Amino acid sequence: MIKIKQVILLSVISLLVPSCGKTSSGESNSTISSSIEECRHTNLSEEEVIKEPSIIENGLYKRHCLSCGEEFERSTYKLDEYVFEDAYFMYDEQPHEVLIKGMIPYGTTVEYENNSLTAIGEKEATAKIYDKDHQLLETKKATIHIIENTGFPNIYIDTNGVEIQDKENYVDMKLSTTNCDSKYVVNELLGGIRFRGNGTMTYPKKAYRVKFNSKVNLLGLNDQAKAKSWVLLADYADQSMMRNASALYMGNSLLNYSNNYASDYKHVNVYMNNEYVGVYLLAEQQQANTNRVKINEADKDYTGTDIGYLLELDSYAKQEDYYFEIGKDYGDTVKGVNLPKKAYSIKTDVYDTAQVNYAKKYLGNVYSAFMKAVNGQGLFVLNDNHDLVASPYDNQFDTLNSMIDLESVFKMYVLHELIKTVDVGFSSFYMFVDFSSTSIYPRLTFGAPWDFDWSSGNVNESPYTTSQGEYNSTNFGHLNPWFFMLSKTDFFLPLVKKYYKVFIDSGILTGAINQANYEAVAFKDEFAHNYEKWQTLGTIIYKYTPDSVKSFKVHKDAVDSFVNWLNKRKASVDTYFGS
Repeated sequence: MIKIKQVILLSVISLLVPSCGKTSSGESNSTISSSIEECRHTNLSEEEVIKEPSIIENGLYKRHCLSCGEEFERSTYKLDEYVFEDAYFMYDEQPHEVLIKGMIPYGTTVEYENNSLTAIGEKEATAKIYDKDHQLLETKKATIHIIENTGFPNIYIDTNGVEIQDKENYVDMKLSTTNCDSKYVVNELLGGIRFRGNGTMTYPKKAYRVKFNSKVNLLGLNDQAKAKSWVLLADYADQSMMRNASALYMGNSLLNYSNNYASDYKHVNVYMNNEYVGVYLLAEQQQANTNRVKINEADKDYTGTDIGYLLELDSYAKQEDYYFEIGKDYGDTVKGVNLPKKAYSIKTDVYDTAQVNYAKKYLGNVYSAFMKAVNGQGLFVLNDNHDLVASPYDNQFDTLNSMIDLESVFKMYVLHELIKTVDVGFSSFYMFVDFSSTSIYPRLTFGAPWDFDWSSGNVNESPYTTSQGEYNSTNFGHLNPWFFMLSKTDFFLPLVKKYYKVFIDSGILTGAINQANYEAVAFKDEFAHNYEKWQTLGTIIYKYTPDSVKSFKVHKDAVDSFVNWLNKRKASVDTYFGS
């Protein structure tokens, strides 16, 4: 049973109208006097929480009628991990709908009314959430807007003719935006720009990191939150140019409404020194920030260990200033499978080797406790010094959940299982923990999903190419040890089935597919312009491109191939995680 603590919403409780059942003595209502039979339960005690709800488990509360004496229980649902917000589409002659974003509780369903619009204009749609007995829990309204199609926003970067040389040194620049809502127009913001990435650095169409001199917001991303650092992803290896956007759409719904984080994003046209350089995906830098990964960074030159750590499982870690390795040289054996040593880079500022050693000891012992639990070598937790000590719990779930936010792990597992990311055990896999006094992440938490251009069949190697078969629980070249160990716990299968059902019932995959299809049609001219600049459509691109891309004639062909792979992948995952 999941024991992740959540806050019960009084507004939800107020929707659940009680009815008479039995009195506290077990006496049926039919034997109560007529004056009591007329009781409408208008004089109720305060509710007593018996069980708090999570996204996959209903809660319970107990009420007592001060007039008739009846006691009764009612289920509650956690209804704060989704939103139903206005949606904007550019006119493309196609019908559009607005979907919830986030996750509805396990066992509930969402039904939409008045939810389709084709012409330029607006329409108010309704979303209704029902429990398993089809009792209405909540109603929300949002407006579909269809506006004139003006194409993607434009980003203009001016380096005064200075060429960008590498990913270490910033070049001074000024950045401006056009073709967007007037409130998002910026003019000549000062900052620096450099290349970014690892494998993508080998491509002629480069990705960029932009860092402004002061915090700004670009194009309204992340509810207009401000930050200095932003990224422009080239999506050169993905001819659909949709895999990163679709994964971030799904990551947002999985994480952003539960005190976790996935980057916001938007496709844009980019011009460098007035020369068009293509369609890019504007996204947020993966970093500690009050509006991104909300951990407390060390102040400059602070050497204490009571700080937050953003960690990346990173095969390029040795190129970073601070990193460490976890595992044995020849691997740890878990359920007969050898788990190789992995390197982790520290993506937050640290100022002393003691801080690095502290993070290494912490993560290493959490890893060891996880491994011992699944190998049947005993249940252990960490004490205040992060040493292994005997667990006070008698089961795997409570033991591991006391150290690791297992809900975050399950959500990331479902995402990576569905889209088969090559890098899942190689790089761009993030986790974080915060040891400060104001921490909201006292346990190891997984989040900030990133880097999906080599995923969803856009790979020419097994097991990544096929849409069939289990993935994270199997032994392959880029095996993720955390996911593999999770899959071998005694609580894994029933819980992952629930998280997968919530993922599907919430329409998260449907929303991602709708987004990909919409952009491919509405912005076909923008994508065609990109492929006039970079004539790669239908060609093999080093290093993973599958032969199937040779059939692509137009950009929509690449999107159709991606969407078809996702639908086939869902059908496969349904066979082993479906209810």
